[in-house]
Amino acid sequence: MAIPVDALASVISDALISNPHSIVIDIGSIKTKVIHEVWTNIKNLPNHNELLERYVPTHPMAGREVTGPEGARSDLFEGRVWAITPHTSTLRANIVLVAEMVAELGAMSCELTPEAHDRQVAMTSHLPQLLASLLASTLHSPMELAGQGLRDMTRLAHSDALMWAPIFEGNQEEVLPLLDEIVKSINDLKDKKFNRDSVLALMNRGLEGASLVPGKHGGVPRNYGVLSVVIPDRAGQLAALFNHCAEGEINIEDLRIEHSPGQETGLITLYVKPGDLSTLNNHLSILGWDVTELSKGV
Repeated sequence: MAIPVDALASVISDALISNPHSIVIDIGSIKTKVIHEVWTNIKNLPNHNELLERYVPTHPMAGREVTGPEGARSDLFEGRVWAITPHTSTLRANIVLVAEMVAELGAMSCELTPEAHDRQVAMTSHLPQLLASLLASTLHSPMELAGQGLRDMTRLAHSDALMWAPIFEGNQEEVLPLLDEIVKSINDLKDKKFNRDSVLALMNRGLEGASLVPGKHGGVPRNYGVLSVVIPDRAGQLAALFNHCAEGEINIEDLRIEHSPGQETGLITLYVKPGDLSTLNNHLSILGWDVTELSKGV
């Protein structure tokens, strides 16, 4: 079931009743409230235990700011974590089958309680969305000096408001305390008038927190060598750059694309293993690319 969370419970309940031989899963981003509503809908039916055994709540940690068919991609779940959050009545055999389906889609299953799920996504998904929309809501005119930082911070603000409103409402018990913590930190900075010590303390806490964000494929965060490449803003240049990286047998771990305001060029930032940085730098330089090492990594 891939529908807005405020409609999930009734649709799941109907599906369990109408399809007596099927496992029913949902991919909604809140779990505790939906599970409770499903239980309320069917608790008085004589076969409610059997119905609940076939309901396996899940949530793939993948998505885009674009909803519906327009947001579909064949690799959307590749390498992503997919939470499986069974309730007390979910049959273990059904959990195993769902985990197998998740693996077939290229994702990595992670089993945890509905309560633990809602607590974690409040921090990792719901709060970032809220902060992105809050920041974007302060922009009232075109920004000629807008850089990549603003684009990164506001990307999520393009998300579907009708989808997100019931998510915030449904998980408010977990989101509101986090928002209170943000407000407190902001007020502390204001009260101290951004004095050096308060800013340094905040930035250092931010560095510590950022180190806890999982890296590629959900693994331990890695330090990469970073190389910037200036490319002409015309067709075929990005493909040529990637082909030259492949010719050098260098795997690009990650990348970022920026366009230079007022210029017919773009800036590509490539992230590679530290041991590959010098090799790639030399290789691309010989081929005529305008490259600069930004960080050697460790």
